[in-house]
Amino acid sequence: MVKIYSLSRWFPKNHFREEDEKIIEKIIEAIEKKSDLDIRKIAQMNYTSASSISRLAKRAGFNNFKEFIFFLSSKFSGSSINQLDNLPFVTTNYDWNEIDSCFMKAFSDNKIYLFGEGFCQFLVDYTYRKLLLKRIYAIDLEGVEISLVSDKTPHTLIIFSQSGENRNGLIKIEECKSYGGNVIALTATENSSYISKSDLSFIIESGTDGADSENQNLNYFFGNCLNLMEYLINRYAKTPEE
Repeated sequence: MVKIYSLSRWFPKNHFREEDEKIIEKIIEAIEKKSDLDIRKIAQMNYTSASSISRLAKRAGFNNFKEFIFFLSSKFSGSSINQLDNLPFVTTNYDWNEIDSCFMKAFSDNKIYLFGEGFCQFLVDYTYRKLLLKRIYAIDLEGVEISLVSDKTPHTLIIFSQSGENRNGLIKIEECKSYGGNVIALTATENSSYISKSDLSFIIESGTDGADSENQNLNYFFGNCLNLMEYLINRYAKTPEE
């Protein structure tokens, strides 16, 4: 069953009651199983009334049940998107075997590029320093063309962008692939260019509607990226003593 990491992130205008989370989880489960989403069926499944489900939709901040279901369906109907164990703020199209293979190769080869602009630059800086502690020497591509630093062998590019449409980032992706490298993308946007062009991608929960390009409002993307990178580095990178 899908666990909601934080209802307030999905529904910032909510007025939920304590029992609402379990009902929402059951609705999401029904969406993923492509079950009947009629309000009466949803009510029956949760041992409540249709009017109660309608009120739940309004407590979530929607005008009616149809808007509520449309929002949840847009988030969860793509059943190929899986939530990772122990990482409830991350979803991906890939299983752990694929993720393991990609990161184990990247870290063992010690050939890693990092790129992110704007607020994502500090994600690059943090990841760079964290890898350095593991004696993995990454290359920060800020203001640098890969052709100027490449030894003509394949590298793995780890790239950050909330929108997944950063112009310079897309250039870096193409440059990396031109030398036979792999691309690992961290973004908040499921149907973005970063997702389609990468070899491995993670969709990071941001808690926003994606329209806040200047990052003026509450935003969990950057913190969640750091948590994911901490987890991945701890999982795949050995300490110098090991």
